[in-house]
Amino acid sequence: MAEVDALTAFAEMGYELFSALSEHATRPPLRVPLQIKEGDSPEEAARLTRAALDLPESDPIDHLVHAVERSGVPIFVADIKMPDARHDAFSVWGGDFHEQPIVMARPVNSWERTRWSVAHELGHLVLHRGRSGNVDEEEANRFANEFLLPADLLVAEWPHAVTLSSLMPLKDRWQISLAALIKHGQNNGLIEDHRVSGLFKQLSARKDPVTGVTWRIQEPGWSDRQPERPRLISAMTERGLEQSPTASLFSSLIGWPVDILEEVVAGQRRAPAVEQARMKRSPGRVPDNVIALRRA
Repeated sequence: MAEVDALTAFAEMGYELFSALSEHATRPPLRVPLQIKEGDSPEEAARLTRAALDLPESDPIDHLVHAVERSGVPIFVADIKMPDARHDAFSVWGGDFHEQPIVMARPVNSWERTRWSVAHELGHLVLHRGRSGNVDEEEANRFANEFLLPADLLVAEWPHAVTLSSLMPLKDRWQISLAALIKHGQNNGLIEDHRVSGLFKQLSARKDPVTGVTWRIQEPGWSDRQPERPRLISAMTERGLEQSPTASLFSSLIGWPVDILEEVVAGQRRAPAVEQARMKRSPGRVPDNVIALRRA
């Protein structure tokens, strides 16, 4: 398929850019579990991954994209087509020895979809490394739900009467979609199958009064937070090359066309130097998106 070829090429470009920047700035050490034992469930793999990333089991993950990038997995956001319209991201193990995980994501405007898609792809990287052909999407779904909200906390905070409204506090606290919460509750025996069907019918029937889009596509609260965006490539550029990231600069490093690399630049959060300059104009506020990297 043309989309698959385009995604493969984009992943190769991402790997080359990350490798080139690594010659100038220290990359975060890779901390995702590399060998999940045969027989480990997706839920156990998610718990192991939380521990490997030093994420407390009892707390929500405040900035998922930041946490994943700190674990040595660069994330690229670009307006690229996916072979399956239901997917907003994909992942690969790049390099001659498939040693470097990479996540590519579309710039969707829904914060919960962004977080869940990245968690889903992290699940593929942990669970399905080295596998060829079709991989188990449901395993990655279960990993994502458990990674975002551990089951014991889900059980402890699950509402007595399950409605879309009663699930909203869980969504807000753990930053996970209503759809994912419903499936997570079903997988943990907290909600009957017929009730699951009813809730998904409600999501499909209700619409956002402003956009007219159904809740199944655009859930309530979709615009309450800014979608998370990566910053590792920008930070490595600023720290290692002492320049702002630009498509022309990246093209000079790896030889790929400027128009393609413009997508990479557009998908990054502002680099630390830019943020620090802004903070000098707003004293008293500590920036929340400065990553500690040193030049090699």
